[in-house]
Amino acid sequence: MSSPLSVAEAHCTVYRADNRADNRDSSSGAAAAAGSAERFELNTTTGDVEALRHAHESLGEGDFCWVHVSEPDEAVMHRIAEIFGIHELVVEDAVTAHQRAKFERYKSQLLFVLRTVNYTPGGTDTDLTPDVTTGEAQVILGRDFVVTVTHGEAPDPTDRVTENLERVFLPQTVLYSLADEIVDHYLDVTLQLEDDVSAMETTVFAPSISFSIEEVYLLMREVLEIRHAIDPLTVALKLLVSDHDNIIDDSRTYIRDVLDHQILAADHTGNYAERLASLVDAAAAKISLQQNTDMRKISAWAAVAVVPTMIAGIYGMNFQEMPELDWAFGYPLVVCLMVSICVGLIALFRHNRWL
Repeated sequence: MSSPLSVAEAHCTVYRADNRADNRDSSSGAAAAAGSAERFELNTTTGDVEALRHAHESLGEGDFCWVHVSEPDEAVMHRIAEIFGIHELVVEDAVTAHQRAKFERYKSQLLFVLRTVNYTPGGTDTDLTPDVTTGEAQVILGRDFVVTVTHGEAPDPTDRVTENLERVFLPQTVLYSLADEIVDHYLDVTLQLEDDVSAMETTVFAPSISFSIEEVYLLMREVLEIRHAIDPLTVALKLLVSDHDNIIDDSRTYIRDVLDHQILAADHTGNYAERLASLVDAAAAKISLQQNTDMRKISAWAAVAVVPTMIAGIYGMNFQEMPELDWAFGYPLVVCLMVSICVGLIALFRHNRWL
């Protein structure tokens, strides 16, 4: 996964189709095509917004601009929306984070929301527990512009966008490049989950390793959180692929490829959730069995202890007529009887694997 974008980052990149075409004939090839982009930073002041307006108005045939803002406030999004004619409901979604992955159409514009996932593996043999953090990336796509809005950590698809523009020089390239970057990271997360789930299964079923069912539950909760972030994207991508508007026609094949990877990642997380649900049941059964084994051992030792207690209790009743009390070998005989019965019971219980 690429390095995350800075929380305060805001920039605009203008891609010129005419410069790109001229550079295709040059000896520098792809490097020259990548150099046709003009990027400038934004700090959301009035001057920068006017610069963005000027950049948008200067777009020629086939040109487009990509604007990125991270965790914008409502005022910033309204300024950007005014320049590009973005619907007010899209502005509301862009400012409000914690949404599920979704696809929505607003006339000639698209809103596509993705959830980002970062997973820090834990370990069953340490005090560390797995940790999941999620973020959000939103893509607002128009005919000659694309606006990306991020909340929390999100990948920077700039390198992938530059590479993919050599195949499809359109604003939707930013959309599928970002989606591809995020979904590829989903697959990386599932590989980490596979290691943790397998390690947890080994721990639970190993006879000589102690474990806490809380560890299994915590891992299952993290998997469910990841699944909650990943699964809705499948439906969103299917809706995007089946959308009949020609705004994504040239990139539909690449989006289908992203969808294939997304389905694979969703299947993996679903499988892990099912395995962990079964593992919770198995862990509970193992703990119950261990408790039954402990109670059986306690009962066996109680049975061994009750024999000398009972015999000693009989001879402690102080009746006047107890012939054994006058025997010379009465005391050693009773002690030997206690020891013999106890040894016999211990041998019997060990034979039956109760001790």
